Amino acid sequence: MSYKILVIDDDEPIHYMIKNLLKDEFSVLNAHNVQEAIDILSEKQVNLILSDIHMPGISGLEFLESLRLDERKKKIPVLIMTNLPTVEKEKKAFDLGAADFIKKDLLNNDKEKVREIIRMKIVTDVRVEGIDEDQSKKKDRLVMKLMETAISGSFEDTIETFCKGLNEIVSSKFAGFWVVSDGTTKLLHKFITDDQKSPENISDISSLPSFEHLQDTKEPYLSNHIFNEELGFFHDFAKENGLAAEIAVPLFAISERELLMNNMNVPGDAEMFGVLILKRSILYSTEEFELISRLVKQSGSILFRLYKKANS
Repeated sequence: MSYKILVIDDDEPIHYMIKNLLKDEFSVLNAHNVQEAIDILSEKQVNLILSDIHMPGISGLEFLESLRLDERKKKIPVLIMTNLPTVEKEKKAFDLGAADFIKKDLLNNDKEKVREIIRMKIVTDVRVEGIDEDQSKKKDRLVMKLMETAISGSFEDTIETFCKGLNEIVSSKFAGFWVVSDGTTKLLHKFITDDQKSPENISDISSLPSFEHLQDTKEPYLSNHIFNEELGFFHDFAKENGLAAEIAVPLFAISERELLMNNMNVPGDAEMFGVLILKRSILYSTEEFELISRLVKQSGSILFRLYKKANS
């Protein structure tokens, strides 16, 4: 699969620079005004739009506003390109669902950062039918915060932002994130509500059967009754606090670029580098499980890149 990026700009040199910047990873489509972009969108499936903010006729923000009213095209991720974004324009763009601004000087001064922003936006573009509107909006907010933190923050900050956002989407009562290294695990983030005590032996989960199951299958699992099932972490803690429902997702040592080049599939030889566990008393729907498992798997590529950078 070749991911398609639509570039909208009335400046021909911008098209030339972006084409050279992205041609090895993406298929780049070019529009020199908004109407030309609309015609392309009516004929082709596009994974991401890069739009200038200042153009003759309909501006980039006006185009974004109209796009969000189009039922067929409103979910296409949009990144706004500009030279001097104002606070007012940034707020309006974010309110309309733009993930971020890309300053045009980065096209020359920090090409890899531009590629990272584009990769992040595509790997976090997870859409699941059946998710309610409130959860969908929370997912979009998480993606925006995740990208912002990943660009400017540390690995630990990004983990905290990610776990907090996931909790908000599915109202978890427990969340934990562990890093896997040399066969052992280390707890990096923990969230527990209602003054509950932590589960015993929470720091290292590498000897638990459910961890071994994740390592063997390399697949996430959903259990809505862990009390009498083989799968499930911290059974005593779950029983004591009435947390029957659990989602566990493995994260793998693969970057965004590698994931995109492999059509969003994790290679069979990829090592597990992290585990995320969510628990609550309300049963998880199949749609919630699909949303969380895909979002964690694909966003995990961002986390791994930051983890690798922090430990290099």
